[in-house]
Amino acid sequence: MRTILVFVLILFPLRIGAQQVTVSGNAPDYAGCVLTFFVEDNYIDRIEVKSEECTVAADGSFSCTFPCKDTRLIYLHLGVFKARFFAQPGFRYEVKLPPRTDVTTEEASSPFFEEVTVWLTILSTRDNQGKAVASEEELNMRIIRFDEGFNPMYDRLAVDAAKRKTVKADSVVRVLKESMPRTNDRYFDDYAFYRTGLLYFAAQQNGVKYISNAYFAGKPVLYDNEAYMDLFGATYDKYFMYFGRTKEGEIIYDAINIRKSFSELKRLLGRDGILPSDDLRELVILKNIHDEFYSDRFSRHSLLELLDSAIVQTRIERHKEIAGQIRSKITKLLRGFAPPEFSLRNQDDKLVSPETYKGKYLYLMFCTTQNYVCLSQYELLEELYRTHGKWLQIAVISADENYTDMCDFRRKNGYEWDFLHYAGDPDILKKYDIRIFPTCYLIDPDGKLALSPAPAANDNLERALYRELSGKGLWDEYIRKGLIEDKKRTDKRFDLDLGIPAK
Repeated sequence: MRTILVFVLILFPLRIGAQQVTVSGNAPDYAGCVLTFFVEDNYIDRIEVKSEECTVAADGSFSCTFPCKDTRLIYLHLGVFKARFFAQPGFRYEVKLPPRTDVTTEEASSPFFEEVTVWLTILSTRDNQGKAVASEEELNMRIIRFDEGFNPMYDRLAVDAAKRKTVKADSVVRVLKESMPRTNDRYFDDYAFYRTGLLYFAAQQNGVKYISNAYFAGKPVLYDNEAYMDLFGATYDKYFMYFGRTKEGEIIYDAINIRKSFSELKRLLGRDGILPSDDLRELVILKNIHDEFYSDRFSRHSLLELLDSAIVQTRIERHKEIAGQIRSKITKLLRGFAPPEFSLRNQDDKLVSPETYKGKYLYLMFCTTQNYVCLSQYELLEELYRTHGKWLQIAVISADENYTDMCDFRRKNGYEWDFLHYAGDPDILKKYDIRIFPTCYLIDPDGKLALSPAPAANDNLERALYRELSGKGLWDEYIRKGLIEDKKRTDKRFDLDLGIPAK
């Protein structure tokens, strides 16, 4: 498969005071590839954001410059590799890319495929004064060396704790601290400090209250420090549930599910001594709204209202941004919300987007032309299109390796509905949470998800369509308009599938 590679660094929505970061190198085997830089703009929803991109020249050279205000962890999706490095504002990096190894079609479409995470090789670094940074003083090398000592300690503590052995984290932390170099790099010092907190967490020796007081209370929130946010995520995981079991927090379910009050929830969490500051308390709320949305302990509708209130009421600009990002993520495949955007080539080499299909219902199916289960659906879709094509559009987003093969398959079988090739937006399988073929969605004429997911063609799809249209008073209207032929008197199979009593 010919893969367009993305090499990306991003800065979050451009913040004032950003300096330039330059990344350059030479990688002949990536010639012609588009390189794009990615960053996780917050460590709660873990959504990566794309920013600048550049193209590798025919001789393998590349150089990309982008703004960066704070030290950030950068990701590079390079075929089977997910390369990472820390970028500091104003710095220039000469890097070496891993050997080019493209993702196969099977890997790209498999829900079990995971990229191999590697450190991007830094050949040389110059600071914002243009001065070369010695290898032993370079941030990435410091973190790599630190992690080489930290990771075995963490694993050993976690295993011993799981075996219920008596574990003394204090001595392990002391050994780690003694081995740490003294630096003037604030990011590294914070990184090392919060990694020691993970050792206490792994040992299960000190409770959440101890870790919260020692590492978070009275300290600034470090939104972009990976070690801080890793310890934050572990410390306050399922906080709503655990706090709800206490006498002070037992009314949390009413505050969320019934009163849906962001301000009341903040006051309630203030009763717990481990969350003394507004910024920490609000971040804990945002994390738990995100996490609980995927559980069944709280009403999704109420959590969404809380999130909307947080966006309006918080005085912390970063929290407005994070709340908005969380909202976009949790609603992207929710009924009543617009589905993720895409722009893909159809069989006529025309770019197609969700906007193209507005005005009619759209049945969107993710499949391939080689999958046996998908093949069994296509004939049923053709019959469905002949019956309902006046009001129902059909589009198959095909994960086939070759665009031409997809077009030839459609032409050979005489299908009249659209086939769209996924490679114009390889991330679309992640956007739509595709874990198995076929996966289907029904989008209404206004461009909002009506069924998410929708049944496959052989799984009582017509019955689901009838219920959708009847529930909105459209079935009889479409019959009156001639968009649906009234077959109830002549087609007993159709009567049975739709559950309509024969006259």
